[in-house]
Amino acid sequence: MFEKFNYLGDRKYYCSFNNSNHISVNIGDVLGKEKIVDPISVIGILMKNYPMGTRTLISQVQKTPWMARPNGEGGWEYANLPKHGELKLSAKDIAITLKEKLEEEALEFLQNKKTIGILLSGGMDSRIIAGIVRQLQVNGDYTGEVVALTWGLSDSRDVIYSKRISEKFNWEFMHFPINEEVLRKNIILTGEMGAEFSPVHLHAMKAVSEVQGLDGILAGSYGDSIGRGEYSGRKLDKLPSILSKGYNHYSFMLKDLEKESIEELENDLEKSRNNFFNRSELEYREIEMQMHYMNRQLNSCMSLIDEKIPLYQMFTSPSVFGYMWSLSKECRNDDVYEELLLLLTGELLDIPWARNGKLYNQKQKEPLDSYSTIYNHYGDWLRKDNRDFIIEKIGNGTLQGLGIFNENALEIWMKKWPYKGRKKANRLDEKMAWLASLSVFVEKYNIQPVTEKYNHTFNDTISEKKSILHTWLYHKSLEVLKNEA
Repeated sequence: MFEKFNYLGDRKYYCSFNNSNHISVNIGDVLGKEKIVDPISVIGILMKNYPMGTRTLISQVQKTPWMARPNGEGGWEYANLPKHGELKLSAKDIAITLKEKLEEEALEFLQNKKTIGILLSGGMDSRIIAGIVRQLQVNGDYTGEVVALTWGLSDSRDVIYSKRISEKFNWEFMHFPINEEVLRKNIILTGEMGAEFSPVHLHAMKAVSEVQGLDGILAGSYGDSIGRGEYSGRKLDKLPSILSKGYNHYSFMLKDLEKESIEELENDLEKSRNNFFNRSELEYREIEMQMHYMNRQLNSCMSLIDEKIPLYQMFTSPSVFGYMWSLSKECRNDDVYEELLLLLTGELLDIPWARNGKLYNQKQKEPLDSYSTIYNHYGDWLRKDNRDFIIEKIGNGTLQGLGIFNENALEIWMKKWPYKGRKKANRLDEKMAWLASLSVFVEKYNIQPVTEKYNHTFNDTISEKKSILHTWLYHKSLEVLKNEA
């Protein structure tokens, strides 16, 4: 289970608190008699959309630590994490080395596999993985079959561009639609899995996990962060402190408990830094994005596929990310991707980037086509199609019984949650969907409330009013952006 514990994308498991020998892929397998909700995990999700460190939503259960394996003595042995460097090379030289390392990484996974799938979108990360695998086929290093796996709305650039790539390489193409029904099932499924992320991140992973005849699946989700030094659109040198933004804007948690929980969360973050000594602040910020964001949100979602079909995240071997970390931050940029794609077969730079419909890393004023930039309508599907289902789950008393939520705020947002908005889900949409999943989780596993009682105070009343104002301003800003676009 811990063979690749020093890989960024290694799977993390559930273990009983203070009992690292009791480990499972499913949270239900490690539950004891005590199942008390963990408010520190809850505030992590309310603030950042994922729990941090090793915490789960149950105080007595943890995730196995990032970059660690059991040491045989009840504790954990941590990997020798590569350090960041200041090596400066040309984009072309970096691309040549990166190509070699990615080919080695892919071949290690492809060994003895007759048919593999690639999670392919219109983005650049999965396109590079496709180019690497195709190059291995052309060179005769991999003789198996490849299936391109794509989800989303059929008129979106992601689906259309990924189909073009699969046609270039004569690969089988499988498209998995997503719609309001898939999303509703994902709300339930997220709850059954532990409610550690918003259900909008599961997409069609359940359907992918049920594909027959695949010996493994490759994904490129780590490409942006490792190859280009970018996290959710923010470059490495612009990364803020992980808790600098995203506080409990909607006043969902009672303020006294929120204050206590954030203090504990800050202590957790400091302890997690201490597992990797003598790093600069910039290094720690990237480490934290990998340890918490990539590990606890992305990997938690992808585990749904990995339980049925072995899934491997490219860009995560120590050889690959260690090399990219050795470079100066200025060298991890779009030029490297462009040079890398020029080295690969298939002329993949001729297909636009799904993010904007323009040729990658080229100065163009207008997109080359009018296909949709979004591959889902999660916002509409949550606010309209699944609204009654979500409101019922939030309002049925399950969450109210946990002793951590501001019941007034829950009531406010069940009433004031807008019907209209952008087709994509916004922050409030994601939180409402997650609260519904949390309700499913609490009901399924009979999760118990916190033992200490917290009361609604004047600070909660003030926070509720601020949350309404904040949300009004936030949605106004989204309207401006929509009109400008």
